[in-house]
Amino acid sequence: MPKKRFYWGYFDGNAHIKKKGKFKETEWILCDRYLPYALGGGYILSKDLIIYIVKNQNYLSMFTSEDVSVGAWLSPLNITRKHDRRFDTEWYSRGCHNDYLVTHKRSPEMMRLHWSHYIQMGKLCDKEFKHMASYEYDWTVMPSKCCVRNLSLFP
Repeated sequence: MPKKRFYWGYFDGNAHIKKKGKFKETEWILCDRYLPYALGGGYILSKDLIIYIVKNQNYLSMFTSEDVSVGAWLSPLNITRKHDRRFDTEWYSRGCHNDYLVTHKRSPEMMRLHWSHYIQMGKLCDKEFKHMASYEYDWTVMPSKCCVRNLSLFP
């Protein structure tokens, strides 16, 4: 993994701008979709990107969602973006897989169960399962075509 200019997570480039609800964006005027960003349930930034954000904070627009904001702030930079299906960070958990690095949208009971499995068996899941298909981010196409789900991909 690169040590500099590295942005790692489960990316979306096809997300529509939230017009209502908790994550409604009132200041977004950049384009008709969010710029590609790693979903906020968990992502990793190299130290130099964090320093860049801190040093430029007075020039950066803050949007409703921190993950959308980070994606917009880093969008013009020449950095390495790594989409990784092991980040289970979508609005709904894709299931349970022992390769997950991050899992999101879990109840406290489920988190305790995962922890118990990990302590007892060295793995997150007693039995792996899938609720929703993953996708590989296609960086060679426009963001609106980036994220086609593939049922054969697991995690």
